[in-house]
Amino acid sequence: MVRNLNRYHKMGKKLEDYIRPSTFPLAVKMIESEAKIPPEYRRPSTDFKVQNFVCQNLKISRSYGWTIAITEKDISCKLARAIYGWGPITEEVANWMNLFNVGLYSKDLETSEKLEKHLYRLNNDFQGLVISPLVRTKVVPDVVLVYCLPAQAMRLIQSYLYCEGGVLEFTSAGRIGSCHEGIAKSLLTNKPQLVVLGNGDRIWGGAQDSEVMFSCPHDKLDILIEGLEATHAAGLRYPIPAYMNFRPGFQESFEKEALKRAGGTLAKRDR
Repeated sequence: MVRNLNRYHKMGKKLEDYIRPSTFPLAVKMIESEAKIPPEYRRPSTDFKVQNFVCQNLKISRSYGWTIAITEKDISCKLARAIYGWGPITEEVANWMNLFNVGLYSKDLETSEKLEKHLYRLNNDFQGLVISPLVRTKVVPDVVLVYCLPAQAMRLIQSYLYCEGGVLEFTSAGRIGSCHEGIAKSLLTNKPQLVVLGNGDRIWGGAQDSEVMFSCPHDKLDILIEGLEATHAAGLRYPIPAYMNFRPGFQESFEKEALKRAGGTLAKRDR
């Protein structure tokens, strides 16, 4: 087990070295039974004394470096509970979800209902999940989440496609991002996702305006790391090495005024 975890620790180190995200890339492991959760893992309901949202725990883990386990009794978010199957999708719940959207995300009920066919639900296949920083993960991940800047996400997309070719296809509703598109959709499609984080992630999950997420299912991690190493060696880097070998210039009006004031801002070129 330790040998297996060391492999993922090395992957986490490579992601941190090559991509340089500001917070820990996360390993997420789905669990079928609460009995499999070791007592030393932090739990919102017992250690934090609250029921909270999945996105909050992702933020805590990626910022503090804690390993956190959550089940339905830890989570109060109705949307997350519906995605993970921790609350039955009764007619009342379905109506609530649609009515909640009307006037906020949708102009009417008919528009709101169109989202239904695009949802990826785990339907209580798992009782919970464990979130752990990849570089020191205590679990073998089912999916890895990297919160990052768009330029860093670009490097991850380039790296994945180095081996796979083609394009990365993803969808976005601009909401229910990390727990739905990042975790549930990555698991059910077995494909990486570029996630535009929604209001929940930003209001309660602490995601910054500049952040997006790249998620990668377990089966694709080797492909991602291989491509990351190869493209880095070929010269695709982060931070982006901007081209700097040029002679600077100024707007014509500024240059004229600078000449009047003090003879200009650029030394005359040697002939």
